[in-house]
Amino acid sequence: MDSASRSVKHECQRGWEDRIRRCQELQAHHGSAATALRFYEVVLGFQQELAGELNSAVRPELSIRGQLEPTIVIGKFPKLLALASESSLEPLSHHARVLMEAGEKHWRSILESALAADRADSNFLDSFFARVCLQPAAENLRLQQPGNEDYGQSVCPTCGGLPQLSVLRPEGEGASRWLLCSFCLREWRFRRIACPSCAEEDKEKLPRYSAEGYTYVHVEACDRCKRYLKNVDMSIDGRAVPLVDEAALAVLDVWASNHGYMKIIPNLLGF
Repeated sequence: MDSASRSVKHECQRGWEDRIRRCQELQAHHGSAATALRFYEVVLGFQQELAGELNSAVRPELSIRGQLEPTIVIGKFPKLLALASESSLEPLSHHARVLMEAGEKHWRSILESALAADRADSNFLDSFFARVCLQPAAENLRLQQPGNEDYGQSVCPTCGGLPQLSVLRPEGEGASRWLLCSFCLREWRFRRIACPSCAEEDKEKLPRYSAEGYTYVHVEACDRCKRYLKNVDMSIDGRAVPLVDEAALAVLDVWASNHGYMKIIPNLLGF
């Protein structure tokens, strides 16, 4: 393994370690979400282990999705199904047992479907298992590609994935807004006032909502397309790990759903 590959692997592992550590911290602060977060910690540990076994070199002439094949991760599917079947989260544990019986041919079709494109209306229970397995492989390849500072569209510049959440990062005397990909976990800069789903820019049609005591995470909704995602404001809490903190604040997803909004794409906890 050359020095560049070692550097990518180190960055990958450090990222998963940070996510696991933050997940452990948040379990003590979010009692209503503690059960889900404990399972998410197990999932993150599985993803870290998988990331440590990946050594694929990026092929710049191909898209990220074009470089990934079910064969790369399908050997890990039984372990993930076993972990999920033992969880206390229904109907996920039940679906894991169903997939155990379905066999490898069906697992492969689930992975192939997830590689084709992100769809907000896809079967969450199937897409959960595919995304858990494919995220580490996609991130491994993504870290080997340079970013594009001039890109400003609403889907990921690396893999075409839908945005999982947005992030406000301190910049100068203010903060810049970034979107985080639900598939390869890349962040890219996006307009501060604009809906990532339909590009609406009228502030009056872009309501925000935050829960008392957790102002560093808020809902960013759109009254034009009725879509939403959550934003993690790092200028308020610099300790946050956006992917994990977004998942912990399920209370915000409940508010959004009750007000008629649909998430652009659910996180791995189904919110």
